[in-house]
Amino acid sequence: MIKITKHLRLRQNYSSILDDQSKFYIKPIEGLEHIDFSGQFLIQKDGKLKNKLLQLSQHILIYSSKKYVNLLNATLLVIFDKNNEIEGLKLIKSGTSLEIYEKPQKLYEYIRKYCIQREISDRYKIIQTLYYGSNATFLKLESSLDPHVVYVAKVYEKQNLISEEQKQSLRKEVQILRTINHHHISNLVEIFEDDELIFLLQEELKGESLQTILERQQRYDENQIKQIMRPLFECVSYLHDNNIFHRDIKPQNIMYRTSPDFTEPCLIDFSLADFWNKNGRYLFTRCGSIGYVAPEVLQDKRYVLNIDVYSLGIVIYVLVTLKHPFEDQDKNRMIQKNYHGKIDFTEVQCSQVLMDLMTKCLETDYTKRLNCKEALKHQFFYNKIPKMLSFKIKDNRKSSIIRTPRSQNKQLSVSKFSNDSGYGVSLSQSPSSIDRDRQFSSRFKQNTLLPEINNFRPKSKYFQTRKSQCDSSTNKIE
Repeated sequence: MIKITKHLRLRQNYSSILDDQSKFYIKPIEGLEHIDFSGQFLIQKDGKLKNKLLQLSQHILIYSSKKYVNLLNATLLVIFDKNNEIEGLKLIKSGTSLEIYEKPQKLYEYIRKYCIQREISDRYKIIQTLYYGSNATFLKLESSLDPHVVYVAKVYEKQNLISEEQKQSLRKEVQILRTINHHHISNLVEIFEDDELIFLLQEELKGESLQTILERQQRYDENQIKQIMRPLFECVSYLHDNNIFHRDIKPQNIMYRTSPDFTEPCLIDFSLADFWNKNGRYLFTRCGSIGYVAPEVLQDKRYVLNIDVYSLGIVIYVLVTLKHPFEDQDKNRMIQKNYHGKIDFTEVQCSQVLMDLMTKCLETDYTKRLNCKEALKHQFFYNKIPKMLSFKIKDNRKSSIIRTPRSQNKQLSVSKFSNDSGYGVSLSQSPSSIDRDRQFSSRFKQNTLLPEINNFRPKSKYFQTRKSQCDSSTNKIE
């Protein structure tokens, strides 16, 4: 144990983009009623070991009645024994450290998403590159200690996080992912950071995205729609209870935990999520995806949590009709339709109870729109519905789903807003000026969620270099 301590002392100085500059030891906090974990451990202090009861409440470690430990963004070093069991932990922050021994495995599982680990190459190897997003690369990683442990890593290149706005956006995403934990969310597991990359490891979802299924023109009956939408409303209700809105709910961001289980949809991509506040001030105010965003967001009005309910209403409409309510060959007109939020329901054929839920979710006046809890109490989720229903659309045009060519996905410095075709729109403009100034391409490529690796090339030279550094036999991250 003494040798381990000496080894750890050689690695005290780390800096992180996520560092909030807060202190390690803090004064006791009132109101910590919920204890997530407690246990007896060996603590090393002043070269001596002593037994101590440690209690954990989220990212706060209760060290004593007079001293608490703030684990948020602390560097976490993990020591394994010969059997690959965790033997010790060392927490480092603001030049202060704490060493914990005596089987701290369970404690580690609780604190790892709040801390930052460093040695990812010792712990995981790359199985597959899933795809390259506009801001991050998505990798499938397998544990070097247990091949049954597989996660999806969202990888940010620190060299691309140039502006303070980009760094704040990443910090906000991490803050929200640390706050939430729900079965219908791809939950954050742990974070690794080295001098060049930041890895956000999240649960692997083995099913397809709802968008991929809809692109096959697969219809759902109303019982299946109920099975899909109930957990989504429950998930978003959970977010709203925590004062969080997602702000980018759409079929591309809904994935099944397993396939083809309709009861297991999960929300992904919290890069535009934020905490609601009365002032209406956010890092990005006008953001979302064209066709799914609530009209009040486009209209520069102050909005509340039920903007997510509007997006869920659009998802219901698409599930019922296999069409988008604002679909238009001219993308400028599509923006205008979304801006005004006027939807023609006369062509939609579904049960009266589902129509009632849909129209109440798609109410343009947010003060009259349902919230998630009201939606979950709606008769649709309690009625027995015939298995087969007729979905007749008066318009005989071929149904289509808006697709996103990933190669043209753009970001804006002022606001993060994209339509499903992947085009960024400057939302500082009025809809009329958007009509005049914004030009859209008429050609679209079909989007699949997890394309083959060979279809993509790394967006930066750094990833090309790292690819050549991977061990060919193990794909281990060097």
